[in-house]
Amino acid sequence: MRVIVVGMGEVGRHVVEVLQRDGHEVVAIDVSEEVLAAVSERMDIATLCGYGASPAILTEAGVAEADLVVAVTNHDETNLVAALAGRHLGAKRSIARLQGSEFGRATDGVMQGFLGVDVVVNPRVLAAREIARIARSHGALDVVGFASDRVEVVQLEVPPRSRIIGRPLSDLTLPHKTLVAAVVRDGDLFVPGGADVLLAGDRVYLAGLAARMNDAEDLFCGGREASRVCIVGGGVVGEALAKNLVGSPVEVTIIERDAARAEHLAAELRHATVLHGDGTDVALLEEEGAGDHDLFCALTHEDEVNLMSALLAKRLGAMRTISLVHRPDYMPIQRQLGIDVVLSPRILASDRILKYVRRTELESLFSIEDGQAEVLEMVAVPDSRVVGVPLRRLNVPRGAILCAIVSGDEVRIPRGDDRVEAGDTVIVLATAQARRDVERLFQKRAF
Repeated sequence: MRVIVVGMGEVGRHVVEVLQRDGHEVVAIDVSEEVLAAVSERMDIATLCGYGASPAILTEAGVAEADLVVAVTNHDETNLVAALAGRHLGAKRSIARLQGSEFGRATDGVMQGFLGVDVVVNPRVLAAREIARIARSHGALDVVGFASDRVEVVQLEVPPRSRIIGRPLSDLTLPHKTLVAAVVRDGDLFVPGGADVLLAGDRVYLAGLAARMNDAEDLFCGGREASRVCIVGGGVVGEALAKNLVGSPVEVTIIERDAARAEHLAAELRHATVLHGDGTDVALLEEEGAGDHDLFCALTHEDEVNLMSALLAKRLGAMRTISLVHRPDYMPIQRQLGIDVVLSPRILASDRILKYVRRTELESLFSIEDGQAEVLEMVAVPDSRVVGVPLRRLNVPRGAILCAIVSGDEVRIPRGDDRVEAGDTVIVLATAQARRDVERLFQKRAF
């Protein structure tokens, strides 16, 4: 596949890196020669310096023969024009990231056919939707929905006094239609077997029927749904999160530094308490009882502000803290400092974009643990290796686990006698080493 990527920021570089690794032909466009030189040092791809929305530049990049144009600069209007121009000049498909303007706000995270662009991705709205899922969970650090949100994969941390510590997984009575898909210990992810035991501090990925995940979380960490949520930063993410929580019995407080923006939010969000102030002001946080909140979300545009605000809330006693990170390389540091949930809108955008570059069998994917593994939503096509074979006879690669099979309205947790039929949706967790072998299972056999 020939792909033109416009914009070599965090998202663009990540997309290009994965595309090159998967063997696609990539052309990277950016206005900065310095940025392109750095990309060329790390990756063996074609680069072109210029304005990515220019028809002349796109033509020079070979847009007429391109399978896909991906526009992910930091400017919404540039992305929209580049995607539209790419389609007009012959590209088969186009994707644009729109996140800060009214164009971006008009989408619901992902929208197809928006103003003539095949796919529009709004990473900030995606982040807000994910945080809302976390707020509704019983202690999860991450919640991702698959198969139209009928299946969830949640991440949680095993607390020191959990009753499941030291017991083999085969001895645990998990809620119906749930399973332990992966464990992270000392930074390393592995797919466990029945004889493995969990230790305090392990991070566990549970998968299964969405309606049963809160019961599974109760078994592991005994948390509860957030009833009080504090949001620092009333930008696109903060506003979208507050709107996502409308209708649920949640007390929402928003702290916004810009006075005009705070007035706008107060008028728009009648159900929320909006305060004009600095989210790193210790006196303000103490006065508003930040430590008494079930979930504290630092969602400003500045990583340093988010980190400091979340750390202060943690020190004051907040049950769970979330920090938004715009530079993904800061994520491990924030986790080491004790932030419970660290989210990168740019990684969310990259995962959504890469879905449209992978094979048609792939419905969606979600990268976990800095790329150590991915959760794949695959559709079983006729004549593929996975169809019609009892799972115990299927050569599932080491480092992969089939988490759920969705057949029509039925969600099944796979057992040895189960079979995948054509048209079924299968949720698979696979390490980076196992992913290619997993994809081969879902490809048509060559006769």
